[in-house]
Amino acid sequence: MSWSGPVHRWDVFLASLDPATGTELRNTRPVLVISNDEYNRHFDDITALPVTSLEGKRRRVYSFEVVLPRGTIGTAYTSIVQPFQIRVLSKRRLVNWIGQISDVDQRLAIEDELLRHLGIELEDTR
Repeated sequence: MSWSGPVHRWDVFLASLDPATGTELRNTRPVLVISNDEYNRHFDDITALPVTSLEGKRRRVYSFEVVLPRGTIGTAYTSIVQPFQIRVLSKRRLVNWIGQISDVDQRLAIEDELLRHLGIELEDTR
């Protein structure tokens, strides 16, 4: 059963990412919606960033990833947002809503890394 409610920017959903190919993240995992609310209202897909957990893995955290403290997105794990794995997903892949990123500093960190990944440089007006 897929999610049938509204979808907003900064929402975190559990989403089915299979089938995947190559190094794309797979399985059912959290994703962070980054597409804007107007787009999300009018289209049947969303733009999202996959999220993975840090616990239980032997991996380094890269400078272009954003670490979210345990419990930030409604999970019991420290989460890693991966701005380099941008995905356009059908809303039918969204299983259920699990949280939302409301902290402004965390949002800015994610936006900064997303822009850096895309090679977009903006004048800092903050």
